[in-house]
Amino acid sequence: MKVFYKLSFLFLLLVGFTVFGQEFPNTVKIVRSKTLETVTIDEILKEIPKVDVIVLGEEHDNSDLHRFYETLFQKTLSVSPISLSLEMLEKDQQMVVDEFLSGTISESQFLNSIVHWKNFKSDYLPLVKTAKENHCAVVAANPPRRYVNLISKKGLLAYRDFSKTALSFLPQAYTIEKFLSIEYKQRLSALFGSSEHNSHHKINVEFMILSQATWDQGMAEAISAEIHRSGKKVLHLNGRFHSDRNGGVVSRLREMGHSVLVLSGFSKGKEEEADFTKIADFVILTNDR
Repeated sequence: MKVFYKLSFLFLLLVGFTVFGQEFPNTVKIVRSKTLETVTIDEILKEIPKVDVIVLGEEHDNSDLHRFYETLFQKTLSVSPISLSLEMLEKDQQMVVDEFLSGTISESQFLNSIVHWKNFKSDYLPLVKTAKENHCAVVAANPPRRYVNLISKKGLLAYRDFSKTALSFLPQAYTIEKFLSIEYKQRLSALFGSSEHNSHHKINVEFMILSQATWDQGMAEAISAEIHRSGKKVLHLNGRFHSDRNGGVVSRLREMGHSVLVLSGFSKGKEEEADFTKIADFVILTNDR
């Protein structure tokens, strides 16, 4: 009987450590890119006071990564005053976001009033609710998709069709190409010009590049505006193509004079270790999805 109780205690101890000692999925591994050493979340937190913006690059269907970023956001709130910025919310929804944060409207009214991604409720709403609980601003960072889609079809000529209201949600047209780096444009050309992509979408590659650059510039401007408005750092979440390898959002923020810490998350084996230092400052590896 004593042996049974000892084994039971040991089992509970192990379970307790797993459940209560692990704050994000134990399938996650954090790698400091420069040294390729495995580190703890505390090493990321140490870097946050040194920068203006923390950019989290994700693959949108990676649930383990979502849970990790939720934990990181919660811990970041205890380190420094911060605002949250999301690619997943569009600029013309900002008033609705603010109404939810202030308690003017309910969660269901909030969700019914915005155009949101299919996994918004499970993977991004928890971040917004954490921000609300901590009286943290949330930036709806992305230019509206309906306008960016028109740019993907007509290029910058689409600006002639936009109303004054529409233009208020878009970056100035001259900034879209002006801050488009050669390396990033080459990556976009390879992505949109691939035979597989073209066969499915029948696209104009140059216009698609401009539409992607519109999103990048729009998000960078939203982040920069929040820094100057609030005096706080900004934690921004976007798809990792926007921020990997000094991608569009990151390079534009740096052009604006902001210091940026970049994280990128993806499943193990998806990228070569030798490329980690080019991809981001920290790489978050998860098990295969």
